[in-house]
Amino acid sequence: MRNGGHIREEELELLALGGLPDDEAAAVQAHVAACGECAKKLAESRGSAALLGFTAKQERPAGTVKAELMARVRSSSEREEHYAWPMWRQNKGDGETAEYVTSRRKNGWLNWVLAPAAAALALVSLALSWQNRRVSEALEKQRLATETLLHDRERTSKLVAVLAAGDTVTVKLAPTGETVGSGVVKYNGRMGMVAYSVQLPVASAGKSYQMWLIPVKGVPISAGMMEKGAPSLGPVWMAEVPANTETKGFAITLEPAGGMPQPTGPKVLAGAS
Repeated sequence: MRNGGHIREEELELLALGGLPDDEAAAVQAHVAACGECAKKLAESRGSAALLGFTAKQERPAGTVKAELMARVRSSSEREEHYAWPMWRQNKGDGETAEYVTSRRKNGWLNWVLAPAAAALALVSLALSWQNRRVSEALEKQRLATETLLHDRERTSKLVAVLAAGDTVTVKLAPTGETVGSGVVKYNGRMGMVAYSVQLPVASAGKSYQMWLIPVKGVPISAGMMEKGAPSLGPVWMAEVPANTETKGFAITLEPAGGMPQPTGPKVLAGAS
């Protein structure tokens, strides 16, 4: 019945001529009441019908005219629905209601279009997924690099503060046995910071050098490990210790990798403050 949201002109003309069944006429009239364009066309159809009534020779039509006219309208409608894409009308047996199914005429052509499109979409999705992964990896590397820079800047600021402070104490380290090496410690008790630079042979497998602050009272306090991953700035290692700790000196021992809570290995370097 509809064509682009409007009633077809044939149905409007039939309504004007009184040739539509009551149920169809009611549906068309309801649409016309809300559609200005269809209302205009219906008025034109009624005017044309009235004009024909004045000009045509008055004869009584055959009783089958209305039925034949309605049959032609339905036949035209069925042809349009049959060839409509992507749906076509499939008639069932006698007395059964017709139903609409997917058009078999168009399925082959549709598959030829949709299959490559689906493949292309899959390739695009794969490419986007790969690109997103690469971007995520790059962002993670950038985040880690940024964190490293921030930590280095923080350590640099602390080292500069220790070196510039007037109350920083300098302690030189010397070998205590056969080990060849040397070192310098910068200690600021007020800040609780220890910075040191040491030259020693590479530690044996499973071993690491550990710095100790020797307080005036109490047990030695660890001032960090000289191993990969420990806080450092190139050859300078740094550690935080309890602030305002009065110290007698510093010593370096050879301990198991990862360090110990108290010295257990041989002392290789030492110096008094």
